[in-house]
Amino acid sequence: MNQFQHGLLRRSQFFLERVVQRGILSQLLLMAMLVLTVAVLGGLAAWALTPGFESLPVAIWWSFLRLTDPGYLGDDEGAMLRVIATIVTVLGYVLFMGSLIAIMTQWLANTIRKLESGVTPITMEHHFVILGWTNRTSEIIKKLLTAEGRLSRFLARRSGANKLRVVVLANEVDAELRQDLRDGLGEHWNESQIFLRSGSSLQREHLERLDLHRASVIMIPGADFELGGAELIDTRVVKTLLTLDAIFRDAPRFKDPHVIVELFDPNKVSIARDAIGARTEIIAGDRLISRLFSQSLRHPGVANVLMELLSHREGNTLYLRTFQELAGSQLKALIHVFPRAVVVGVVSIEDGAPCVHIDPGSDVVVKDGDQLILLAESFEKCQPDMRARPELPSSPVVALAPEPEPEQRRLLILGWSYKIPALLSELLASSSSRFAVTILSKVDENERIGVLNHLDLTGRLTVKHIVGDYSLERDLVRVEPGQFNHVLFLASGNVQSSEAADARTVLGLLLLRSLFRASESGPEILVELLDPNNASLLGEADEVVFVSTRMLSHLLAHVGLLPELNAVFDALICTGGTEIELRPISDLGLDGKPVTFTEVQLAAASRGCVALGFFT
Repeated sequence: MNQFQHGLLRRSQFFLERVVQRGILSQLLLMAMLVLTVAVLGGLAAWALTPGFESLPVAIWWSFLRLTDPGYLGDDEGAMLRVIATIVTVLGYVLFMGSLIAIMTQWLANTIRKLESGVTPITMEHHFVILGWTNRTSEIIKKLLTAEGRLSRFLARRSGANKLRVVVLANEVDAELRQDLRDGLGEHWNESQIFLRSGSSLQREHLERLDLHRASVIMIPGADFELGGAELIDTRVVKTLLTLDAIFRDAPRFKDPHVIVELFDPNKVSIARDAIGARTEIIAGDRLISRLFSQSLRHPGVANVLMELLSHREGNTLYLRTFQELAGSQLKALIHVFPRAVVVGVVSIEDGAPCVHIDPGSDVVVKDGDQLILLAESFEKCQPDMRARPELPSSPVVALAPEPEPEQRRLLILGWSYKIPALLSELLASSSSRFAVTILSKVDENERIGVLNHLDLTGRLTVKHIVGDYSLERDLVRVEPGQFNHVLFLASGNVQSSEAADARTVLGLLLLRSLFRASESGPEILVELLDPNNASLLGEADEVVFVSTRMLSHLLAHVGLLPELNAVFDALICTGGTEIELRPISDLGLDGKPVTFTEVQLAAASRGCVALGFFT
């Protein structure tokens, strides 16, 4: 083949490629041209080589009929005519039938795949938008669908909204992802309420398909196992917020929806808040979970109380309600007014932002428009008894004696996690606590020291690093876990999935149980799991089990329905501020006699505290 022929071939191939890539119409046109060419050539051959045709057009028509319908093949006579007819008919199978079926099949498959992936712009109003498919997504949707009363009140505040509709933006929507969500939701799956869209939250054109201007809430959940780790995830979140801000600014006639964001690094909260002008609630996931761990370590037994507060419809829950008739009353005078609920604090709006007052020792007065923070079994039980008059405790306030702190607690952390810096920061924030922390992990010691360099590790908090694998008995025995007051299993951030992280945690816990099987007492064990389904594997565990993804999902869902809850939980679960403690009833001077809970509340109020309930 000479150079001219080679160049002609390449140009022909390039031309065919361009035609095929233009779409189905170009492909059909190309096939039609090839069919016509074969029909003309077959007709020419039959007219020139056989005597049975009056003219060339008649021969071309004969060729076209055999090309498109092989049933005519038996009508031909003569060897040469049959050979030509056979060749034309075979080419008809390949070009006419084969290519047509291939093109139509490919077009139909692409069309179905495009419709399944959800790239068509939606038209919707008052919907929830979740930007990103993560290990929190199905739990968030489940909590939204099962919120019942809180969801009903959310919809009632939006005219024309009669049911919840959730739109999820995932990088790629396919049958597998749809089935994962269906399995995660179980009986709560509803095709008419859940919509999946393909796209990236970093691309403006993808976000504009979601009818964001008319959405009620836009939620950006965190992800534990995304490529690049927590730092890259936070960077993507900030970029998404900048894109959302640009979309909202270009359409000022619409009312901006609430934006609920989860970040890993609490130091980036102010950056994220400055990135968008819309109403934004930012949840620092690492800080929240670390505060739960810190409170549980400093106040053993409090973990169960905190987990109940963070859940909804599982025991007692926090509710926010406004009662104009109680304006002017002091918080601590409302004990008799709410016989079936506990008044925890009040939320006021100051400078356009919610301000939470949870300070039972102060003389906080309820103002017009304030929301009371109430702890109760249901929303209905938060109703006041207006026959009871607000009444201040008769005895003067005598501060409750502080609980004596041990000289030093010994804490063993098993596994390396990006939550460790936040946890140590929370432990440092408590000026009265002293911890000697030992970390056992396979991660290189120098890498760990580099991550913790920014912390001011004073004499109140010391950290010792040991390289080893807690899933191996020899390494676990080497650190002598029995000498510690607390053992904390943290979900590893160095594996590929939540399933793998939980598998290591469960294996290490079973190994630790076997070491303490013969001893009557041992350290308090706290366990972090990521997959809610794995909590049941531990049976009736004596350990304190935190399913961090479920807790964060619950918080994201309910802050979406009631944004003021974010400030309430932030004030309630914080180190150095108002804290929850378990104290013996003797500290209130009520031991030795049966008492009602109202009497306990009054005794606690006289000591500057709020009694949340009994722990037996």
